[in-house]
Amino acid sequence: MENMGKVIEEIGATKSCITASVIKDVRKIVVKKAWMLQRSMLPSYRERSEYRTLSRVFEICRKYKLSPEAIAQVLDKLPVIESGKW
Repeated sequence: MENMGKVIEEIGATKSCITASVIKDVRKIVVKKAWMLQRSMLPSYRERSEYRTLSRVFEICRKYKLSPEAIAQVLDKLPVIESGKW
């Protein structure tokens, strides 16, 4: 879990507007699809501001080779991570 800290640090405090329902939906995809982290998994969010933030989070998770379970944990804690209170 050493890389989890790096992921959290790199995501950092940002001011995104990802709703809890979007995080919940994406988390289900990550767990169900065994994490392929392809942008094609997020087609319904392409027109939304969430797409950029989710793509960024996924790229960071891919960079540090997190498991699907770890990615789900990052998604669960994303609002707290982005608040800077982590």
